[in-house]
Formats: sequence, structure tokens, C-alpha cells
Amino acid sequence: MPSSSGAVNILRGVDLQIGAGEAVGVVGPSGSGKTSLLMVLAGLERASSGRVEVCGVDLATLGEDGLAALRRRDIGIVFQSFHLIGSMTALENVAIPLELAGASDAEDRAAESLRAVGLGHRMTHLPGALSGGEQQRVALARAFAARPRLLLADEPTGNLDRATGETVMDLLFSLRASFGTTLMLITHDPALAARCDRIVSMADGKLSP
Repeated sequence: MPSSSGAVNILRGVDLQIGAGEAVGVVGPSGSGKTSLLMVLAGLERASSGRVEVCGVDLATLGEDGLAALRRRDIGIVFQSFHLIGSMTALENVAIPLELAGASDAEDRAAESLRAVGLGHRMTHLPGALSGGEQQRVALARAFAARPRLLLADEPTGNLDRATGETVMDLLFSLRASFGTTLMLITHDPALAARCDRIVSMADGKLSP
């Protein structure tokens, strides 16, 4: 990746294949490259070499518009920070990506997704009126609303207490099972990683089984 001092090789020799419907946990210390890997897979950062294929598409063949379309259509992302728009209701936050994708029933699908995470009674609330756990459930609803083929989750319980985090992760894994979604989960929590089908470790930009 470029920087003011030249290229910085954050990821080195990464070779990772995730099968359709598989859940993979990625563990490793802070600064090891886990989030950079997620950003590359999401098309939010460009790999300087090698091949990155997501949902059968070589990301190098896509421009920024194509990458954005791929994310709207096939990739859901959940971050540690909720990334909700503070001036919009829970329903509006979930509906936005559906509207951008041209869905004529965006509001109905957003409402269905919020009900699926237990927030049917909180649709008209702004993020500031929601607890941290509720905000992350809105983020989950937004990520799953388009029925993505791939869900990328980066420390989704990092800002939550343990009990709330467990509730959010129960929802995440339940929704993932319902839709057959492929999952890459970045976490520092070994117990959380153990819920995945497979665990890989990252250190110094390199992956190991």
C-alpha cells in the first residue's frame, strides 16, 4: 500500500481461500494486518500485487464504481464502530444501501431486516437514542439486508460488553446460517473464533493455518 515514504507491504504472501458458505475466523495481534486483509477483500484498498477474487470476480478488473456495485450486491461489512448516520433513523440507515442498489422495496426489506435482529420497535429511533448493542444490531441488519454472499466482520463486539457482544454474535451466526452467507470474522476472542468452521492466524502480515 502507498504511503508518503513509499510502498508499505502490510500483507506479505497471503494465500487464503474461503469456500462458499464457510465461516473463517482470523486471529492475531493488533497491527498484524487483519483489518488490511478485510479492506482488500472489500475492495476498499487495492492489493499492490497478486490476485484477489471475491464472489468469482477478480477485483483488479473493477473500477471504483464496479467495486461499489459489488459491495452493494454481494458483500456485507460490519465494523467495530457502528458507522451509522446520526441524522437518520434505524430504518433509514438500513434502507440506504438498498436504495443505492436500486431496490424498489428498500424500506420494506429494511424493516424486515430490523425485525430479524429484534429491533422492530426501534425503527424510527436515531442512533443516539439507541444503546451500543442496538446500534450494532442496526449495523447487522444493514449488512444482511441485501442478502450478501460474503460477510466481513471486523471485531464486531469490540465496543460492547461481554453479554451484549454474545447477543450480537448469536444474531450474526443465526443470520449467517439462515442465508448460507460466507463469513470472515476478525476477532481477538478465541471463544468467538472457535464458533467458525476454521481459524487462521495472522502475524506480521502473514497467514498460517
